[in-house]
Amino acid sequence: MAEGTGTTGTDTPPAEAPAVTSATTTPITAEQLAAVKPVLQQQMLVDKAEASHAAAKLDQAADSGKLTLDVDAADALIKAVDAARDQVMDLWKRATDQLATPLQLGENPVAKAISARFADLAVGEDSGAAKALLDLFKVLDDISNALSRNRDSIRDADEEAEKSMKNAGGSW
Repeated sequence: MAEGTGTTGTDTPPAEAPAVTSATTTPITAEQLAAVKPVLQQQMLVDKAEASHAAAKLDQAADSGKLTLDVDAADALIKAVDAARDQVMDLWKRATDQLATPLQLGENPVAKAISARFADLAVGEDSGAAKALLDLFKVLDDISNALSRNRDSIRDADEEAEKSMKNAGGSW
């Protein structure tokens, strides 16, 4: 057997190479990134405003008593919203650390500028991806709190009605 062929001299056939697929990616330039940033920021603001508006309407409905869920349904919904909120927070923690890592593009001024620009897009205070995750966390937290208040008011009303019924000699 020839040296360097990858076989050991035994009769075991070589393992098949895994199927390889090719994907072509085109690097984005700093100019392209700068061109799309305003559009992405605007869409993020629209999405945030819509989510905040929906959360405020839910909050208002819960406070005014217009939102009516039975306690078990409210508990299930709160559990689902809390799980989503916790996943967003976990993602935010992981992403913030990873996204804040400077790109290693070199030590020249252009490389440093590109690295700083990407870091700003990733974790910038006003417009970064990490900020969007934190905003989503806050919206989900507001929704969870509104649902919890609604559930508690329903539970209190049920307990009050049960107490009144028992005081009147009825059974619940």
